[in-house]
Amino acid sequence: MKELKKAWKQNEFQRCYLFYGTEAYLIQNYEEALKKALLPPGTETMNFDLLEGKQATANAIMDIAETMPFLNEKRLIVVHNSEFFRRNGRKEEGEALVEFIKKIPESTCILFVEEKAEKIGKLYKAIAKEGKAVEFQPLSEKDMIAWLQKLAKQGGLTLSSGAAVHLLRLSDAGMAHLQGEMEKLIAYKDGTGEITTKDIDAVCTVSLEAKVFDMIRAMGEKKPERAVSIYENLLALKESPFMILSLITRQFRMILCSSVFAAEGMPPTEIAKRLEVRDFAVKEYLRQSRSFALPVLKQALRDCLQTDLDIKNGRMADAFAVELLLIQYSSMA
Repeated sequence: MKELKKAWKQNEFQRCYLFYGTEAYLIQNYEEALKKALLPPGTETMNFDLLEGKQATANAIMDIAETMPFLNEKRLIVVHNSEFFRRNGRKEEGEALVEFIKKIPESTCILFVEEKAEKIGKLYKAIAKEGKAVEFQPLSEKDMIAWLQKLAKQGGLTLSSGAAVHLLRLSDAGMAHLQGEMEKLIAYKDGTGEITTKDIDAVCTVSLEAKVFDMIRAMGEKKPERAVSIYENLLALKESPFMILSLITRQFRMILCSSVFAAEGMPPTEIAKRLEVRDFAVKEYLRQSRSFALPVLKQALRDCLQTDLDIKNGRMADAFAVELLLIQYSSMA
């Protein structure tokens, strides 16, 4: 990814790019960087076109691409969420662009931005060959720590690796959210000194997922009182029992998958890629897997599904049903 910005600074551009992946913050960052590199201030209005979803058709893209830029060397076309790159999307519409990709005018740059893209598709292969296809995956824990420390430094502060890890565990994993948390911390510290774990606890919002992490950990440690206490606090904060149940189900599934993949010899970094989560989350899943035998994890998933059905069919009250599940697996850990 870093090679992209380096090339753009040297005025080296491909005629076509595809940005895709789960890290929306990075994709947006690089999209803005490309726009700034191609379109100097004052030239954006006449030389920038944005097409969203079904608004993006092969004919519309080709028509705009053939239009000469106005008072600038380049025209930029950005296409968001076209679904050209998915088998069950608008693959056929996208394939109408395959031949055009080979002959995009020198004066035009096309950027496709997608959440998912199948590498076996004809359009994907054409862009990978004639331009650049870049997958934006979640950063590793090491890179996330370095990024947080960079944000702290820009705000005149320091942030230790330990404090950065604490923030990652506490907050939502999304980079956009974490940037917001860092801005709160910088304002709280008034731009001087060191950000400590106490500062993070005082200022930052603990994500629902992090609280469920703690709840599952309490269950694994056979501390039903602690698990139920966390759950009751979530209910007091008006969190839905259904949402909590769905996250508990996801946690058990992730713990089970991580455990199975690790037993097959898969390294944590590869497990993280397979599950589309950050590597530090996998470390936590593997740590929690030591508290639950494999058969227990499988049964837990079945019981989560049954609890969901019992609630929907009116056989059990939602809040009570989830609490019963917590108590049951606190004793089975």
